[in-house]
Amino acid sequence: MQVRELTKEIVRNAAPSARRYVLWDASKKGFGLRVSPNGDKTYVVKTRQGRGSFAEQRWITIGSATLIKLADAREEATTILAKARTNQEPAPRPHVTFEDSVTMSKLCDMWLEKAAHRRRGRGPLAGSLRKPEYVENDRGRIEAHIKPLLGRYKVREINRSKIETYRDAVSRGETKLTKKSQKLRGVTRVKGGEGTANRSLSLLSTILSFAVREEIIDRNPCFGVERSAGNMRERFLSPQEFGKLGEVIARAETEGANPHGIAIIRLLALSGARKSEIQNLTWGAVDLRTGFLRLQRSKTGPRLILITAAMRKIFEEMERRDDDNWVFPNADDTAPFDGVPKIWIGIRAAANLCDVRLHDLRHSAASFALMSGVGLEVIGKLLGHSDIKTTRRYAHLADVVVRAAAESTADQIAELMKFGEPTAPEPPSSPPPAAPPPPPAARAAAPIRAAAAAFGARRAVARPDGRRPVATSAAQRSPGLGAPSGAVGGQLDMFEG
Repeated sequence: MQVRELTKEIVRNAAPSARRYVLWDASKKGFGLRVSPNGDKTYVVKTRQGRGSFAEQRWITIGSATLIKLADAREEATTILAKARTNQEPAPRPHVTFEDSVTMSKLCDMWLEKAAHRRRGRGPLAGSLRKPEYVENDRGRIEAHIKPLLGRYKVREINRSKIETYRDAVSRGETKLTKKSQKLRGVTRVKGGEGTANRSLSLLSTILSFAVREEIIDRNPCFGVERSAGNMRERFLSPQEFGKLGEVIARAETEGANPHGIAIIRLLALSGARKSEIQNLTWGAVDLRTGFLRLQRSKTGPRLILITAAMRKIFEEMERRDDDNWVFPNADDTAPFDGVPKIWIGIRAAANLCDVRLHDLRHSAASFALMSGVGLEVIGKLLGHSDIKTTRRYAHLADVVVRAAAESTADQIAELMKFGEPTAPEPPSSPPPAAPPPPPAARAAAPIRAAAAAFGARRAVARPDGRRPVATSAAQRSPGLGAPSGAVGGQLDMFEG
């Protein structure tokens, strides 16, 4: 035990050793400087509560030597020792639990270790293992956005205000950076923006929900925080653009483009499938007998994709291999072909469609189905959506079909009512001799016959493509106002289609 009068110089020069030790102050019995192996220096007081050999011994920490002056620490020690002699309890140190001390940085590490590898939420994939690349994407967002902005805070300090500040900072791009990646000559570019803020906010909510399950916090503070508006792109190809795209793809095929890349792009346009669903196909999933692509795993779970006649032709022109082989392998036959993005960049540039992404082929397939009168629920099945809310992003396209139906209906009614046509004034003439009044039944039937003749003069025939109905001639009409195939029936069929 080392006893000497503590001075500033002694405190400053106290060197750490392999074991923790205490330099006791000779001028104040019970007061000393504790030096830890890691170099931390702390002022402490050793007391006995009460008098006698059976008095309870206490160690009380005053504070760090780097934050408290020696004179202030000695004065505090004097007060503590005086209270101990009069049997007064010293102020207890606050009890800090593990839950109180967990920081956001520590919580993110816990989530990556214990929960990141499994899916959360509802649906057929809840609880299933996630792909390793998805976990790595989340790890990148944590290191790039969450830890730099929120990592130093205690989890129990996170509130709605801090989360909204975090969202706005990511939206403004305050976390963007460029750094060397682990790949040879690789570069990682971290960008901000509205979309990045929404994705990282969803990840933060998932991590804080994990904290609720671990009983670190009582509720998720992300609930109720508004997401950014984002910049969701909606690009749909017109029939003319599809025609131009087909010409460029055919020309690229004759000029020696990779046949696997050409086939994948055509299948994406024909099926509305996701790129990974076609690119990662194995022959075991291609069932030409029943006409389905049977995907065991997709973004929304197991899925069936119909093989249309045009798609079947593409598969039949290829050499079928074993079930576990890739349909579109790379040059080494060790992985799926991954050169589609490069081929697509050249094709869209040649077709003057530089703003069209591969995923827009999927959107365009949905728009063509909707313009043909297919309902949203069927389109959701076609695209493999697990939630109808995802399909509702295409609902505004149905306005075109509704507008065409409304225009056709209004035109027919306007023609019947002679609405908008100028009425020529009749020349004055002597009134004709009065005719005898018709019987009551004839007076009631005459307007009905006139309306029936006028209403049947232009009957609408519903067209399966959803375009404006055409008028039929008198020879094509069937007599009778109440026939089910009349004008009203045709209009109802069009709306139902």
